[in-house]
Amino acid sequence: MPSTPSPRHTPTAGQPSAQTAPALQPTPSPIATPDGRTRYANGERRRAEIVDAAMQVFADQGFQGLSLRQIAEAVGVSHTLLRHHFGTKDAILQAVLTRREKLEASWRAELFAQHGFLDALPQVMAHNATIRGLIQLDAVMRAEAVNPSHPAHDYIVGLTHRFRSAIRADLAADQAAGRIRADLDLDLTALALASLIEGVQLEWLLDPAVDMAAVMTDA
Repeated sequence: MPSTPSPRHTPTAGQPSAQTAPALQPTPSPIATPDGRTRYANGERRRAEIVDAAMQVFADQGFQGLSLRQIAEAVGVSHTLLRHHFGTKDAILQAVLTRREKLEASWRAELFAQHGFLDALPQVMAHNATIRGLIQLDAVMRAEAVNPSHPAHDYIVGLTHRFRSAIRADLAADQAAGRIRADLDLDLTALALASLIEGVQLEWLLDPAVDMAAVMTDA
């Protein structure tokens, strides 16, 4: 990738704000036979647990070579239960990818709004180093979905475009706030940064000694 002059002004330090979930309060109502809403909530909770388990399975083993029955065995549920919640192998993959995309979006948006995209990026990469399984899932899915016949091909293409557009929007906010140069080409910079992020993560997966946060600090 050809080098370009740094778009930074002066870096600022900051940490994402910690948020603690409120403690659940006991309900005074007596326990009753679950109604439709309770059964639905329990079903959704079980479905979410399966998605989280499948996410790790796909990160470790990929997707293409697994059958629905093998996924059920790896996740620790019956084949019948898996079919009940998802129906098809492709539906499980779609649920996993959607979950992965939404999993950390909110705290990243807060971090970027507070500190700016470029100054917060090293913190994001340091965090990514703590979730190797999810980063590996991204890499595996992107590699497999290059094939147009892959069931996630269209989703991954869309995800790539959304990722690049999100970076461009964050850069535009930095530009408006005076954090980066006013003459910076946002489209080219967003493409370059997206490629850098994905490339550095792949290097780190192959060589865990790579310090992703340091790379982004010095880029």
